[in-house]
Amino acid sequence: MIKPRDIRFPLDSALSSDWNGSDWFRTAFFNAMSILFPYGEKSFIDSVRANEKAATSPALKAAVRGFMAQEYVHRREHQHFNEELCVARGYSLDWLEAAIRSDSEELQDLDPLFWLATTVAYEHLTATIAGGILGRTNWLDGADAGIAKMWRWHAIEEIEHKSVAFDVYLAAGGTHAMLRKAMVLMSFEFLVRFQTRSLWHMYRRDRPPLGRTLVQAARFLFGKGGLIRGNWRHYWAFFRSDFHPDHIDDVAILNRAIAADGLAHR
Repeated sequence: MIKPRDIRFPLDSALSSDWNGSDWFRTAFFNAMSILFPYGEKSFIDSVRANEKAATSPALKAAVRGFMAQEYVHRREHQHFNEELCVARGYSLDWLEAAIRSDSEELQDLDPLFWLATTVAYEHLTATIAGGILGRTNWLDGADAGIAKMWRWHAIEEIEHKSVAFDVYLAAGGTHAMLRKAMVLMSFEFLVRFQTRSLWHMYRRDRPPLGRTLVQAARFLFGKGGLIRGNWRHYWAFFRSDFHPDHIDDVAILNRAIAADGLAHR
């Protein structure tokens, strides 16, 4: 069952600090990811809607409705997060959003099926990161409790709906070859066009010590359990010809996280 949890997260002065374990790079990386979600989630919803007629089974139709409802709430909460963040730290929200805003407009002009393929690729990236947040890593160790709960809530729902866009894509006649092409392009966009661009803006504004920042970046990206080193196997699974998101078993960590944060549906 895919249902939204309509939660509004109160954000306090923690956003003005390095809220993620007093680690500038980890804090900035999550802040930069948040910048992507309001426009990115809208593009995900619209790409599924553009191919929605392929979802003919009652189960998939219900899953699509749940997916869209969850993504809508994600958009709202991350927009609030981003606005508060930029006020607190003096970032330019308009500048930070420019790249993802432009990309979202460009994607609408693509073939609808390839547009959906890009969403499937992004959904795999976000579900992989969500698995890391909920159980495979220590990315939120020492984080502000309220902000960490928001990220865990988002991660829970990303895993809950991780297969919806994929299943609509297959129902619409999509191929794994197209998915592999989309993943290569979206991986570059995520890490270079969006994350690196936003991190540079944040670094220029905050001016943390360069040496310490490089050490933090290396640890977060390439250390044990790091974003790249810790998720390489899950990332490459996407390129298998028989891949399906449900082949990655997140049930145990999902149920633990739902129970720990009191996020079971009532």
